[in-house]
Amino acid sequence: MRKAKNRVAAFELADKAMRLQLSNNGDLSEIESLFEKALSLDADSIEVLQEAAHFYDAVMPNARKSRKLAASCRAKAVKVAAEMDGIIKGKR
Repeated sequence: MRKAKNRVAAFELADKAMRLQLSNNGDLSEIESLFEKALSLDADSIEVLQEAAHFYDAVMPNARKSRKLAASCRAKAVKVAAEMDGIIKGKR
């Protein structure tokens, strides 16, 4: 149950970060802090990893961090895609 609550909280923080970013109402350090908190709550969330990677790639450039987050996101996405292939093929 705690993991589910952390996942929801991480989504909410990432959503807030994205809304602030898109509205130009938040400063970059505030947005970065929201993404960092979201990642600390759920470092396995493909969605949070993806949005944070985009943030560090395009908004607050940090090539090392964006690549690390993107690689983690991709690895998790590959795993999920394999799981979905198993479901589609009826191997679950």
